[in-house]
Amino acid sequence: MEDDVYLCGWTQSAEGFELWVRSRPHIRAQGSTYLEAEEAFLEAIIQAGGAYHAVLEFVPPLPRSEFDEKHSRPELFLIAGDDRFETDEPRRIPFETDAECAQRQSWYDAFFVAPCCKVCMMPPGRRNERRLRLTHVRSSYDGGFVLLAGAMLHVFSERFLMLLSKDERQQLQFQLVDRRRKSAKQFFELVGPSGPPFVALAGREVNGWQCSACGTRVFGYEYSPETMIHSFIAHADLPTALPPVFTVGAQPNVSLCVTAERWASLVSRPGTRGLTSRLLGVAPDDETVRIPNLKPRSAS
Repeated sequence: MEDDVYLCGWTQSAEGFELWVRSRPHIRAQGSTYLEAEEAFLEAIIQAGGAYHAVLEFVPPLPRSEFDEKHSRPELFLIAGDDRFETDEPRRIPFETDAECAQRQSWYDAFFVAPCCKVCMMPPGRRNERRLRLTHVRSSYDGGFVLLAGAMLHVFSERFLMLLSKDERQQLQFQLVDRRRKSAKQFFELVGPSGPPFVALAGREVNGWQCSACGTRVFGYEYSPETMIHSFIAHADLPTALPPVFTVGAQPNVSLCVTAERWASLVSRPGTRGLTSRLLGVAPDDETVRIPNLKPRSAS
């Protein structure tokens, strides 16, 4: 049980919830509510020698609140690796001078078509052809994420990409990633294309900021007992013929999105180890807020 992401099953009855690890069905727990069952289940995983910070991926997904049901039509998931992959980025040194800071920041600029904002470090344009060079990956995982300047970049294994159809791969843009150590396992960075942008939802308080220099907006929603959704796209931005696999967000911050049916066909197959799904909200037209009111972020 070396993995931190566990594929799990569940049942619900009048007595409450029962949860278990699909590959180790004897590791299970019960509770009168889901939260009680989850607490006991996480403890059971630890006692069995598993992860202290387990990530639970339920197949099929857990039942949803009325709010989530309303805002998941169609039912979409964001797919990403659950581990941060490290690069050979330069580290900030103690007592860094202005010249040293500028030199370090120029390293990030070299990965994008335009220099990063000096206030928020967000790149204003897409990735160029310069490859990421990874110095650490979770060898058992088929995906991870890289934090580069202000951007979050998603990386997937070749084995995962081969689970996608030729037509699905042709709708996406990937770039080979270099490894510090030679390995038979190759990874590819998802670099595009841009997809439906993230939006806010009318009537709900949004957390985030807007850069006072470049205007970049970063926002989302915290998890609560009422909802598992922390980001939304607008229903009006979805294509009429919805593809099973596509991207959301603007380059370079693009994320992989799949329909519930497509994820169900992928989730338990080799090539998806370490990948997790997150419900993506779909905002109805009358609840879509494209430019939310956010706190300004300025240079410190």
